[in-house]
Amino acid sequence: MIHQLTYRRTNHADFHVHGYRERGNINTPMKLAIEDTVDRFTLAIDRVPSLRVRGAHAREALLNRQIDCRNYDYQHGIDMPEIVNWKWPR
Repeated sequence: MIHQLTYRRTNHADFHVHGYRERGNINTPMKLAIEDTVDRFTLAIDRVPSLRVRGAHAREALLNRQIDCRNYDYQHGIDMPEIVNWKWPR
């Protein structure tokens, strides 16, 4: 339904709908976001066109951050403090 409402409008290329994918687990918010492909790292990788070709090193760094987040979650059972306390830069 969201697609039908937005794709008839101009500038719809900048709009993408992500849904929740239930896994039956209890996980941290960041781990759920990574699994649902709505975390900031995946969105940057998928939605920033310059990272597809020229930014292989940036793409690899973002994928490594995802791995770091998953490892920390596995070891500690919570998200990294820098993830939990992150705020939009001003």
